[in-house]
Amino acid sequence: MMHTFFSAVLGDLLSRSISFMIERYKQQQQSVEEESLQQLHRVLLRIEAIVEEADGRLITNRAMLQQLGMLREMMYRGYYFLDSFRYRISQPHAQDEVGDQSPFSPLKRFCISTRDRQTTISEILEKKELQEMLGRLKTVVSDMQEFVVLVSGYPRMKRQPYCSYLLLENCITRKGLNFLLAPHPPGDERDIDVLPIIGPGRVGKSTLVEHVCRDERVREYFSTTVFYGPDSIGDGDLAPVTDTGAIKHRNPASSRQSLAIIELVAEMDDETWRRILQSLRSGDHVAPVSKIIITSRSNKIATFGTTKALHLDFLPKEDFWYFFKTVAFGSTNPEEEPKLASICMEIAAVLNGSFMGLNIVASILNSNLSAQFWYSLLKRLKFFTYRHIHLLGEHPRDLYNANSGRTYIWMHENYFGDSDLVTYNYYQVNSARLNGLQTVLTSRDILTGTVKPQAAKYEVLEWQSSIPPYYSYITQYEILAQQKLMLPPKRKRSGALSE
Repeated sequence: MMHTFFSAVLGDLLSRSISFMIERYKQQQQSVEEESLQQLHRVLLRIEAIVEEADGRLITNRAMLQQLGMLREMMYRGYYFLDSFRYRISQPHAQDEVGDQSPFSPLKRFCISTRDRQTTISEILEKKELQEMLGRLKTVVSDMQEFVVLVSGYPRMKRQPYCSYLLLENCITRKGLNFLLAPHPPGDERDIDVLPIIGPGRVGKSTLVEHVCRDERVREYFSTTVFYGPDSIGDGDLAPVTDTGAIKHRNPASSRQSLAIIELVAEMDDETWRRILQSLRSGDHVAPVSKIIITSRSNKIATFGTTKALHLDFLPKEDFWYFFKTVAFGSTNPEEEPKLASICMEIAAVLNGSFMGLNIVASILNSNLSAQFWYSLLKRLKFFTYRHIHLLGEHPRDLYNANSGRTYIWMHENYFGDSDLVTYNYYQVNSARLNGLQTVLTSRDILTGTVKPQAAKYEVLEWQSSIPPYYSYITQYEILAQQKLMLPPKRKRSGALSE
């Protein structure tokens, strides 16, 4: 008995000593950590100021554009690191599997002490990463002095109202502009310059094309800009412009040839492409075309190009977080709402880079800056996403972007009872066609549970873009009993949630 008692006392003293040293170390390091975070924030603000200033200048030097892209990437990574450090969530530790042992149990005291040491080691590693990130960013800023001087020598660009909301890499936009504004060889009426733009569904291909085509220099350069969508192309026979083609812009003062925009959904064979080129060269529908931008999800169209294809992809997590936070908080400073910012980071991780999810969910969050509301939405999204991956083997984002006709599910705990909400036939419409639809429900109604549908089948307005080409995205919904839901075979998980 005496041996057990002394063992318990010594073990308790050892545990208390370790806890005291850990707590003292934390207090000493806390002020150093806070100072490092403030320095990191100040450096990021300087980088952000340089990026915004450079974005407003008409930079034509390729090396400088490459430097600007690298600087922007470092800014996104820095903000992601800073916010992760600030808003990291202390997850509750798993309960110690020690049963009903006495609080003097040496095993329990060992578990507690080990856990504290593991936490301290983790914090030491985080502080090391903080100092490394701070050092890298300071080096970047010191190397940017010459860049800042050169940027100030370029003229300012005329800013379009929506430019600050365009979630596209600026250098990619400028590559498109450089292609369009490059002079066509004089007297060469036979060849057509072709720029392929390739990327998964709903990554922003149409938005990029619309953005460059609205540039005043492009409008002045071409006499006509004409758009051919999937409905305008048969087996290579282009529909008349007055029918399904759309003349996006005319400039009678320009004597130059036309620009054609071709948007594909399915793949196109070589023979169909050859017939399209022949039709556009002849000028059967508009003035002879000198340049074409063709967009598709298929890498095959890269072979149609006369120049290197532009590839668009989804935003990395650092870039995604930067824009998601901006839209979700709006004019509110996230630093003043650390609890909301912490929940916001969790929601961004669940969305897994979904561009559509960014716009839908961030706008919902922005409408109600309540921690309770945000946490409730986080729980719904987690429930839906985890169950979706469990049943279908894929993250909802992947099926959204593929739009392959397969069924996927919006499911909410205790919302539809024993039923599942099945969605299919995801499509986009322009503003004129939207006015003719009888759509009353929105994705906000479904996600927040504020409105319960009365019919078994109905259409929902998922999202209405506020930037050109102003598409609205519609989904057909159906409520089915769970036992009637026909699930496809499970696939290998892709795009799983971040650990």
